[in-house]
Amino acid sequence: MARASQHGSNAALRAARKRAGYSQARAAEMFVRAAKASRIPMQPDVEGLRGTISRWENGHQIPDETARRVLRIMYSATDAELGFTTSRALPVLVDGQGHELAARLATASKVDAALIVALAAEVEALRRQDRTFGAALLSERMGALVDQLTKLMDYSLTPDATAGLAAVLADAATLAGWQAVDTGSMVRAWGHFTTATHAARIAGSSTLLAHALGERAYAILQTGDATTARATVTHALTLDALPPRVKAWLHAASAEFAAADDARDDALTAFDRAAAVIPARGSSDEDTPFILLDSTHLARWRGSALARLADPDAIHHLMTALNAPHGAHTARGMAGLHADLATAHATLRDREQALHHVREAERLAQQIGSQRLLDRLLRVLGQIPG
Repeated sequence: MARASQHGSNAALRAARKRAGYSQARAAEMFVRAAKASRIPMQPDVEGLRGTISRWENGHQIPDETARRVLRIMYSATDAELGFTTSRALPVLVDGQGHELAARLATASKVDAALIVALAAEVEALRRQDRTFGAALLSERMGALVDQLTKLMDYSLTPDATAGLAAVLADAATLAGWQAVDTGSMVRAWGHFTTATHAARIAGSSTLLAHALGERAYAILQTGDATTARATVTHALTLDALPPRVKAWLHAASAEFAAADDARDDALTAFDRAAAVIPARGSSDEDTPFILLDSTHLARWRGSALARLADPDAIHHLMTALNAPHGAHTARGMAGLHADLATAHATLRDREQALHHVREAERLAQQIGSQRLLDRLLRVLGQIPG
């Protein structure tokens, strides 16, 4: 029989929910999802669970072993972390912290090459969903996966397993960081990027480190500091043995930041450097699945920077990208493309076209939950004449 900690109330269980960012109502929904996903034989009712979760946290009711199993999965935590202890005294072989450490080491010891491949495939599946649906629907799942990978890596004792987990974590945390940028959660984004750069160094991967630094530069840009954002990608470009696609992506990012810094010549030079090293369309990207970049994307990127610089040539480059097959664009990319066209037309004082592209961009941004793009569209509206 289990009892809650903290003299009746279970502060640890309540703290786990708050760390996950759930209200009690949301926790009830996630409990049902976790039970179904794990095929645990129970049929919880969401409405009834809201009150049950409150009683669990207040210590007025004790979850049974099946419910505790769901809670462990749902919060990626141990019984000890959730405030559950046993009411029957057991022989003390090691102290409580020793039991917890032993459990975490035992869990991490089960990681092998096949599991690392499966975890990497899970990150890739989430990336594909992000490109289609946007970040809003996936941020909780990404955060849970990053937490799981962090715990496994931190308690891994095998060098090969540690390096493999670190590589997957660097990729996952960078994606989670970019999603946080897109949804406007900048402090959370910074935390993910810090995790990603740390993991990339443990993995010994300059490619993953360069990608994490490049994405972190976008978080810096959101603060209005384009100069530091440029310096960050400039540093990333000095890392050893970067694949051509990564170099092209970093040069293009540098060009965007230069445009934001009103450095036109630097921006155009950086775009030329990106074009010079970008791999041919159709070339393999197995080593860099996290970077979606070809000549169509680069045209859109150049047009976006030129729009920032109020250059009339922006519309030519942006329309070239817009008229490319839609398979070349993510949903987020299409929303950004329409936002760029709205900016370019607003600069040319073409009110009708600017408003048309604002409406298209807003529709897509709402679909994918991109607060970053919605905030940008408000600024664009302020530039439209009349």
